[in-house]
Amino acid sequence: MTGIADEMLMQQYAQGDVQAFSQLYTRHKNSLYRYFLRQVSTPELAEELYQEVWSKLIKASPSYQVQSKFSTWLYRIAHNELIDYYRRHTSQNKVFSTNVEQIEHPSVVENGELDQSGQSSEDFLSNTTDTTVEDDIYATQQIKQVKWCLQQLPREQKEAFLLKHESGFAVNEIALLVGESHDSIKSRIRYGLNKLKHCVMHNMRKFYE
Repeated sequence: MTGIADEMLMQQYAQGDVQAFSQLYTRHKNSLYRYFLRQVSTPELAEELYQEVWSKLIKASPSYQVQSKFSTWLYRIAHNELIDYYRRHTSQNKVFSTNVEQIEHPSVVENGELDQSGQSSEDFLSNTTDTTVEDDIYATQQIKQVKWCLQQLPREQKEAFLLKHESGFAVNEIALLVGESHDSIKSRIRYGLNKLKHCVMHNMRKFYE
């Protein structure tokens, strides 16, 4: 069952195949959890929203139809769940101020995941390949600053940036799952990336003053 497409697995689950659901869950559980963890205040809240998405997927399974990639459909549910949470809570800004130390295994930088251009997400900040002690200290500090600066981005820019550079969605797929235009998503990613670069470079200069 490993090589079966997500869309077919979902159709099989809709017909009662529990193993198909297990396969889908295994494929998407880590990336979906990280999607929430990067954007809310605590791991406990991320877990709550994460579980709610799977619950809604189960409820929606009988009416599932293949109209887009399964991952796009899944993350549309996740996006809507996140938006609904924000709307239910007035202290929205508190949700965005995630403690840097709570963000574990940020694959945006630490795991060197590749974006669609083949460039790791940390390469847009530095191309150094030296391994001296000073460089190691610099790299560690840079990672901390990327985590912190990422949390300072406006919510919409942060979500678009993470969906592209961490979850691997194309711009048109992000536009589809959040319900915005292609150009709007491109702008969010571009502005978010520029703000992230400037924030990190500014903080790194202060670090060495």
